[in-house]
Amino acid sequence: VLSFSCLPDLREDDHPPCTAENKQVIESQCNVLKSDKFKVCHDRVNPEDFVEICIYDMCQYDGMKSALCDIVQAYVETCKNHGITIKWRNSTFCPLPCPSRSHYKDCVSACPSTCNDIFASSLCEKTEECTEGCECDDNYVLSNGKCVPLSSCGCRDDDNNYYSVSSLSVEQTSGFKKC
Repeated sequence: VLSFSCLPDLREDDHPPCTAENKQVIESQCNVLKSDKFKVCHDRVNPEDFVEICIYDMCQYDGMKSALCDIVQAYVETCKNHGITIKWRNSTFCPLPCPSRSHYKDCVSACPSTCNDIFASSLCEKTEECTEGCECDDNYVLSNGKCVPLSSCGCRDDDNNYYSVSSLSVEQTSGFKKC
């Protein structure tokens, strides 16, 4: 008769390199997940595992703030999967860097307005799903991944073909071809 059993795990626990002083600071930062801001989700998603991962990662990466922000974002996304939305970013805590002429919003359209389709966001099928991200400032729209003034957008011809300003030649802009 063969007997199968597991051997004991004799490996040492893998503790990240953290000084006692550093660990105390990092623990207090990671414990933000236990704060009132995230309390609405605590019954559905226990923050303890996320706090432990946060402490480990931040110790491993010498207190790197992006490690904290990544774990908080993972927690918030897990909460969102359970139907709970938490507004958590601000200009001082894990701000999402946005390109010039744009700003952060906790809920942006899945179909932003572009030079090619200025009305995309208003015609977009409205869903409950949204994601955080950057949105162009008023009177700016996306063009090739950058927010540009509406006045910098190209035009459409009679066949509904779109021409960017940069694709129009001097002859076209001086009247030989007008949109």
